[in-house]
Amino acid sequence: MESGAWRVRVPRFGWSFVIEDLSIAREVLQNALTTALLGEKPKGLYDFRHEGPEYVCSWDPGGLQRDSRGGKREVQRPEVLEQIGEELTSRALGGRQPALVYDAEAMRSWLAHAKRQPPQSLLLVGGPGVGKTSQVLMLARFIAERRREDKETRLPDIWRTSAERIVAGMVYLGMWQERCLKIVDALSYENDYLYVDRLTSILAPQPDGSSIGDLLIPAAMSEEISLIAECTEAELERCQRRFPEALRPFRIIRIEPPPASQVPEWMLRYQSAKRSSVSIHPLGLRQLVGHLETFQRDSLFPGKAFRFLDWLEQQGERGKARTLYPRDVSEAYARYTGLPLQLISDEIPAEQATLAAQLRQGVVGQDRACELAAGVLARFKAGLNDPEKPVGTLLFAGPTGVGKTELSKQLARTLFGNEDRMIRLDMSEYMLPGSAQRLMEVGPGITSLAERVRQQPMSLVLFDEIEKAHPDVFDLLLGILGEGRLTDSLGRLVDFRMTVVCMTSNLGVESSEPAGFGAERGSEDFFRAIRQAFRPELFNRIDHIIPFRRLSEADVLRIVDLELEKAASRAGLLRRRLRLVVEPDARAWLARHGYEPKLGARPLKRLIEAKVMAPIAVRLSADAALEGAMLPVVVAGSAAERMLGPEYRALATVLEA
Repeated sequence: MESGAWRVRVPRFGWSFVIEDLSIAREVLQNALTTALLGEKPKGLYDFRHEGPEYVCSWDPGGLQRDSRGGKREVQRPEVLEQIGEELTSRALGGRQPALVYDAEAMRSWLAHAKRQPPQSLLLVGGPGVGKTSQVLMLARFIAERRREDKETRLPDIWRTSAERIVAGMVYLGMWQERCLKIVDALSYENDYLYVDRLTSILAPQPDGSSIGDLLIPAAMSEEISLIAECTEAELERCQRRFPEALRPFRIIRIEPPPASQVPEWMLRYQSAKRSSVSIHPLGLRQLVGHLETFQRDSLFPGKAFRFLDWLEQQGERGKARTLYPRDVSEAYARYTGLPLQLISDEIPAEQATLAAQLRQGVVGQDRACELAAGVLARFKAGLNDPEKPVGTLLFAGPTGVGKTELSKQLARTLFGNEDRMIRLDMSEYMLPGSAQRLMEVGPGITSLAERVRQQPMSLVLFDEIEKAHPDVFDLLLGILGEGRLTDSLGRLVDFRMTVVCMTSNLGVESSEPAGFGAERGSEDFFRAIRQAFRPELFNRIDHIIPFRRLSEADVLRIVDLELEKAASRAGLLRRRLRLVVEPDARAWLARHGYEPKLGARPLKRLIEAKVMAPIAVRLSADAALEGAMLPVVVAGSAAERMLGPEYRALATVLEA
């Protein structure tokens, strides 16, 4: 209008109204049309009558326009999408994606869903390692290849993100919700996919109580946006019970693992796609499949096979061709998992007596306990352990400081090659109501039991002083010991079938400890006390209750030798070529003063640090030039001290009698 205002006419309804600013026309029309449509069929809105001269001006609502070749024009991507993810279809070609192996026939059925306008939201259901994420990457590549062949058919882009990326950096109230609304606005009616990774993650409540799914799922229900998500079968069942509405927009696609007999063929195709310089003999492939089936039950084919091949390629010299035979495959798999070759290879015997001797190298005075624990390893070696439960469930019962925790460490060293594979939980920290929930927490920066076992399924889990735990913890143990699994706070299953579960307990030990070495009390009935303290269903899930006896004087002397050997191998002494020489009477002095009936041998380490290593550290700090010398440790007033020459007397550590 000449005045600068705008007259807006809607001929179908006979409307005409004047507005000062054209930018508010959309809101005015929305309100007016909503009111009108309450009494009229929506299709009537599009039956406009001709009202005088008409003209068309260019208006782009933010959609993507096609060029003359049928492809998409280069447009500025919405900033919010660049912030929270990456577009997979444009990365699918040109070597920017990992090697992928897929079934072309299966991809054609997926393509039918993608061609739909708008694309059908998809929920991929399958176990870990079955290839859910890889299937999405394959779909992106398949779409990119079809665009080369068919430039007329509209195929969607795939934007990849996750719940963590969506909320990253959103620290103030309402920030992540605003970002979600921007994501919906950027993808509205664009006929593209938003791949959100795990369905349970977007349904998990944020600190304010709402979830990402509360904003994305309704838009998917109305087909404003299209989603791709993934979950396991157990997570799907949980969602069907707790969030049935969240599943409405999705078409569920179940992905099954290939049978073991077909895995060697998949592995050959994968190596061919990667142009790998490492080849595996057919007998070696069958051997590898057997190892993966037996020792990695937490994951499925083909993912666990591909991960091993990726690791194997990284270990070799780049570009150097080599062929692995069955023995080579077993040795490589032992390095890959940390499992000892003698436990995974049928060609190498591992008798119970041999395994018990390895355990006794680090555990003093508990020969019977080592033999019982070695029996669990022998059963694992023979493949006779229950595949649906942990490798072994052991309860170590006995006084404090007699080697229960040390046997757990030695089991971790023997079974997994390193004591770092032991997850130790002090049950005195889980005594209060609600503390069991901390075992199941997951998320960035959390080091709960569920998170640590998911990251390293081949571990030894030690529940220290189990009798102190809250009853809720025992409820969790029923699932771990009986079914080999734990459900985390997001409803995902954590696999415990490749763990060894150890528990320690002081039940049955009298509060008034006898004095002296190796004293025994007939009233210490570990089995009766444990049976009375544990519920029958939990007690019956324990494979072995292993009693530990008190240490004798000879046992403590052996422990002194072990601790001194560790001290003598410290970097500060080795670097200067210094030798620690401890006289027999000094060893006896340390054994006598480092043992307490109530604490066992636990004070021994502190005593060696205070009486032996601390004086040596002071001496070395004062004399930086001291090298290649002998450092005697003697008892004050002993014959050994009197026999020291002047040159050694200045270097000696004297223990006061």
